[in-house]
Amino acid sequence: EDPTKYEAHFSKYIAGDIDGEKLEDMYTEAHSKIREDPEHELAEKKGITHTRGEENQFTSSDGTEHVRSKKITLEQRRAKVAAKIAAAQAKLLAAGEDEDEDE
Repeated sequence: EDPTKYEAHFSKYIAGDIDGEKLEDMYTEAHSKIREDPEHELAEKKGITHTRGEENQFTSSDGTEHVRSKKITLEQRRAKVAAKIAAAQAKLLAAGEDEDEDE
């Protein structure tokens, strides 16, 4: 209903000059090609390897770098939560003491 939202959502189709009929024809053609030769051909592997660097840093053989979090154990998660709770309680106690001094 909103033309700007429609254009934003279907911008790739609009840029490719694809409307509803062309989309249906495209799928029909794809299905007919699959029926002609249904055997799936595997693509060649790119041979990219990933190495773990510092902490959460991964480097790929193609030069890209990624940051991934390590999985932590249940005990580590519970310790993190306990530390956050203790920090929040300390902050509330400090704020409460400041209010007492002001009065």
